[in-house]
Amino acid sequence: MITVKTGISKKEKTKIAGLLTEFIDLYGDFYITKNNLRLYIKENLQIFFNGLKRGNYIAYDNIGIASIVGYADKASRKYIKILANNEKSADKLIKALLWNIPKIPLFAKIKKDSPFKNALYRNGFQFRGGRGKELLLVREINKENRYDRKNKDKT
Repeated sequence: MITVKTGISKKEKTKIAGLLTEFIDLYGDFYITKNNLRLYIKENLQIFFNGLKRGNYIAYDNIGIASIVGYADKASRKYIKILANNEKSADKLIKALLWNIPKIPLFAKIKKDSPFKNALYRNGFQFRGGRGKELLLVREINKENRYDRKNKDKT
């Protein structure tokens, strides 16, 4: 069963650290950015765990880990990061996260040849731009899902 949450316990930290050793980040997409530096999560676990304590989301199971970063540092853009067995596993993790987070625009920066991009496309992400070997994808919120004061006043 996929677990989705923000804060984590010591026991969960051990489980997540163990999962991170099982999965290989072939495409180098599982990182967080601090002060314009890419910090790969496997080598910077404490920073990652601190972000989870401060509001970032994580979805994990034995099929992989997906996280939404940007809440902890109040960034204007929230990014989804995925590390999974395969595209099908990534799809399940993305769905679990999207079901449990607030309705906000989400971004993904991913390598062009990553199989996870297809899972992102299936979950509503669209091409926004590209730079070199990377793609920027965005999942906008639907108007009917967004809080809209005008619509509230009409009802």
